[in-house]
Amino acid sequence: MPTESTAGVRELLGIPYGIAPVGARRFRRAEAAPAPDWSRSYDAFGPAPMQSREGMLATAVPGMDPGPVSEDCLSLNVWTPASDGERLPVMVWLYGGAFIVGGSASPTYHGARLAAEQNVVVVSINYRVGAFGFLDLRSVPGGETADPNCGSHDQRLGLQWVRDHIAELGGDPDRITVFGESGGAGSIMNLLTTPGLTSVVRRAIVQSPGVDFTQRTDTSSRVTAALLKETGVSTVDELRALTAQQLLDAQTNVANQLLFSIGTMPFHPVVDDVFVTTTPTAAVAAGSVDDLDLLIGFTSDEMRLFPDPRADALGRDGMAKWTRQYLTARMGSDPGAEVADRLTGAYLDRAAGSARPSGSDAWAEINTDGIMRLPVVRILDSRHGPGATYAYLFAWQARRADGRDVGAFHAIDLPFVFDAFGSGEGSWGEFVGADESAFAVGRALRSAWASFAATGDPSCDAVGAWPQYDTAHRSTMVLDTTPAVVEDPLATERGWWDGLWDASCVPSGVPL
Repeated sequence: MPTESTAGVRELLGIPYGIAPVGARRFRRAEAAPAPDWSRSYDAFGPAPMQSREGMLATAVPGMDPGPVSEDCLSLNVWTPASDGERLPVMVWLYGGAFIVGGSASPTYHGARLAAEQNVVVVSINYRVGAFGFLDLRSVPGGETADPNCGSHDQRLGLQWVRDHIAELGGDPDRITVFGESGGAGSIMNLLTTPGLTSVVRRAIVQSPGVDFTQRTDTSSRVTAALLKETGVSTVDELRALTAQQLLDAQTNVANQLLFSIGTMPFHPVVDDVFVTTTPTAAVAAGSVDDLDLLIGFTSDEMRLFPDPRADALGRDGMAKWTRQYLTARMGSDPGAEVADRLTGAYLDRAAGSARPSGSDAWAEINTDGIMRLPVVRILDSRHGPGATYAYLFAWQARRADGRDVGAFHAIDLPFVFDAFGSGEGSWGEFVGADESAFAVGRALRSAWASFAATGDPSCDAVGAWPQYDTAHRSTMVLDTTPAVVEDPLATERGWWDGLWDASCVPSGVPL
């Protein structure tokens, strides 16, 4: 039922946009569903994609329960406050979850409050994850009947549905903004490489993306080989003959097996030279989406949600070995002990004089910058225009009652986007220690996001003037209790990492 804050918002749930990808359609790019029948009721979320309901990724933060799961998952949801004849800005959400979990029915992502407060149409799209969405079978017998990047194709098909039908629900098809966080943001980065994206969307808001995780065929083939070995089959037809649960169980086992060699996202978009044509960094540098308006950023303490207590006992030499392993993946070759030691020492020395002095604190900062923040700066620095480019840094720090210092961790911005704090045990409000300052930051963020969706400029009364990003100033909006523009907030870290990246970068496994 509508609440006072969401009254007037029309909610349509579980609208099919693709034909069920089951049977012979498993591992195939989705086909469009018949046009919606507006005479029927769309009053229940569709099932989420097949995924495990347990494990760290499924339970790391509140409000992520995706509800029932099924292979028949290609549906979307719409929240529209539009009156007859209106054409409101449209914001289309892609959920995160490391490409292995997630669903649009998760309570955090309910769009009614955002739609009502900001007078925008909000859409959320289900897409396939894990082996169902991102298994590359091109080299397997029968691979000509399978498509790589099925989950990315789902996302594109859902966006095309929005373009074609959102005017019927009060949305403006010429003002569609796709937005997402973590794996959803990474999804957008990979969609930037696909042909003709700007025929479907006008703008993108990209929150804490993993820029450098796009796979090449050598990596995706290793994942496929491990899955075939785990299932004991050798052809695409035999994989299709497995039950969904059998495939899911094998996927879970393979993800655990590959953690230390490929990392936390073995099922991920891969360069296929047809749809995902290159890596996001290469696509942006080539100017392939220069006409798309882009708002992109990160949090202050991305990786503090995932501390590695082993780092506390490593010492400088041990941590330098971890850093060297990571840099080898990042640079495509071994940079040597001296380079790794110098970078490690910079972070350990800074940590030693701070309120976060431990080895695990320093290791979290190394990963925050190397994996999350500096790759985003590389994207920002590569933009050419004419599309507008804006940068943000989300800096509001969690105030947990248990005293645990998680800072502005990866995914902390989610309840701010959807006004999804709630209260009581198990809520986002409890998890981050939300207070009046958090609610104010949330209102400011949502106002800026909606302003960007409407006009291509996030400036608004709540945050003030927000200048575009350029390499002369690197102007970045710091979203905190008092929003403020700061120039080049990562200048020191950029210097530490200068020269420590190469286009051959591949995902790094968890260090041993």
